[in-house]
Amino acid sequence: MTDTPEQEPPVQGASSGPILDQDEIQALMATVDTEETAEALFSTLRPLPQPEHVEPFTFLSDDEGGPQRYPLFVNLQERFGENIKDMFSDLFQRDVTIQFENMQQKVYRDIVRDEREQVFFAFEVIGMGRMMIGADLKLVIATIDAMLGGEGEVLAASDEEIALSPVERKLSERIAGHIIRQLEMLWLPVRRMEFKLFKIDTDPQFLAVAGSNDACFTVEFGAMWAEEDGKGFIEIHYPRAFLEPMMETLRAAVSDEPIAEDEEWTAQMEESLKTVPVELQLDLGTCTMTIEQFLAIKRGDYLPFTMLESDPAILCVERTPIFHARPGEQNGILAAELLDPIDPTEGATP
Repeated sequence: MTDTPEQEPPVQGASSGPILDQDEIQALMATVDTEETAEALFSTLRPLPQPEHVEPFTFLSDDEGGPQRYPLFVNLQERFGENIKDMFSDLFQRDVTIQFENMQQKVYRDIVRDEREQVFFAFEVIGMGRMMIGADLKLVIATIDAMLGGEGEVLAASDEEIALSPVERKLSERIAGHIIRQLEMLWLPVRRMEFKLFKIDTDPQFLAVAGSNDACFTVEFGAMWAEEDGKGFIEIHYPRAFLEPMMETLRAAVSDEPIAEDEEWTAQMEESLKTVPVELQLDLGTCTMTIEQFLAIKRGDYLPFTMLESDPAILCVERTPIFHARPGEQNGILAAELLDPIDPTEGATP
């Protein structure tokens, strides 16, 4: 007979299972709001140290990231408006008003969805990409009429969509040529660029100037070339990718105030220039002969120079005439006696 361990009597009030069953736990949690639960959890955490001064932070909007942040770009576009005013005035042979309207950053897909009737001139620059100018269709047709000797009239409105005829499209290329000259002169102080006409179309969907979601700097000008039915618009669209290589330059501020001169740098530059060698030439005259005469010259011949023996010679520095001089000899060496300085404008064509 083996002994069995005696079992301890159960403690009064103790339970072998969980204090609350699953249904009771869910019922209890259902009465606690989610926010109260989160607050209870955060209250158990140690407080985080906070800075004494916190400045408000705002994210950049499209306007803040747009062309207004680039003062030199703004200045160039204002100048472009003045240039095309002169261009259209010459084409119409009368004053044409070109007025700045607005400047903003737009997404390319919004540009191509513009339902206004216009002609798109797409230009390409090697190494930079493409940009585009949209001109009111009425303005383009009126310009073509003026180029053909007309008064810059616009066709009467009709229910059918106005499109460019083959002749008008060809003459539009001449307008594009004028625009190219203005663009190249405009950007020359920033970067030398050679603009090429890529395509002219009234539908920008297939011009492929930029990606659908690419941002563009858009500048709009209003145009007026006649009192009645002579109002239109011109828009310039620069994809940001096109401008990217020049962004830092375009960010420069434009000021009419004189730039402060660095006197120390100027003094060092002057001292450095003093050590630069220059070449001086004494021009004793010229003569002209035929090839036959030149091939016949031999030792002992004399060449008939045009200047007289009493005439002064010309002393040149790097081929630029500087002094009249009298050739002579000093200590057995050919020398030149300086007479008087030469006026830089002497002999210049008025």
